[in-house]
Amino acid sequence: MKILLRLFLILALVIGGSVAYMVTNEADYIFFPEKDIAQTPRNAGLSFTEQTFETKDGIKLHGWFMPQPRARFTLLHLHGNAGNISDRIEQYRRWHDMGLAVFAFDYRGYGMSQGVPDEVGLQEDARTAWVFLTETLHIPAQRIIIAGRSLGGSVAAHLASEVNPAGLVLEASFTSIPDMSADQYPWLPLRWFIKNRFDTELALAKLKAPLLLISAREDEIIPGWMAERLFAAAPGEKLRGKLPGGHNDFDSVSPRSYLKLWEIWLDSLIQPEEEVPLKWVHDKGQPRQVWA
Repeated sequence: MKILLRLFLILALVIGGSVAYMVTNEADYIFFPEKDIAQTPRNAGLSFTEQTFETKDGIKLHGWFMPQPRARFTLLHLHGNAGNISDRIEQYRRWHDMGLAVFAFDYRGYGMSQGVPDEVGLQEDARTAWVFLTETLHIPAQRIIIAGRSLGGSVAAHLASEVNPAGLVLEASFTSIPDMSADQYPWLPLRWFIKNRFDTELALAKLKAPLLLISAREDEIIPGWMAERLFAAAPGEKLRGKLPGGHNDFDSVSPRSYLKLWEIWLDSLIQPEEEVPLKWVHDKGQPRQVWA
């Protein structure tokens, strides 16, 4: 009996110590920022402008605006938890080829942006990027698509639930960080102690915009049931695609299916009265959309 009690105490200490360490160092398990900018849109033949804007809490953020002549929409991209915007150049080129202008920026602590990342900060960064597009670049809200991948999908869903975009796209996203912790560390009661929740499912329940949800069939990070739950949570118009490939390469493994899915969804957003395209002009050095 004493041996069992001793083993139980040892196990409790190991579990308790592991939980305490992981919660104390929680950010190290969620955010993997890189500061070095490896390339720019110019490497993919895209014209772009450097943009710097500031959040309400005084953090200066950096991004790239890639205009598209006579763009159908402008895509606000919220990237995943690792690297920075310079790792997503091929994604920007692909969306640009679809007829989309693209605005990509780095969260606080990533790339050339100041600060240290956390959930509240990333959500504030996304709100600031939205304000920058709508108030500084004067792009109408109904012409902006919010798109997020992986962790960025949660940030995108929260932003889309607060504003009124043309649509929301989630790629390889998860239901919440507590759900992810329970899936990856099922022997630890982490979900009850995690501060950064990133509850995508909760945000989608408030969504009013059309949704495109794309998951990877062989995703080695996000379990398949999470995409099912996310899709069910969205109450309005929605389209789902499940493509061959892993978490980080499904769009390159299944490029034709990926492009087709996007085109079908984009076409569904364009109403007859909205088919007059926009063109880009420059106003005091800033690109701005006006009716053609």
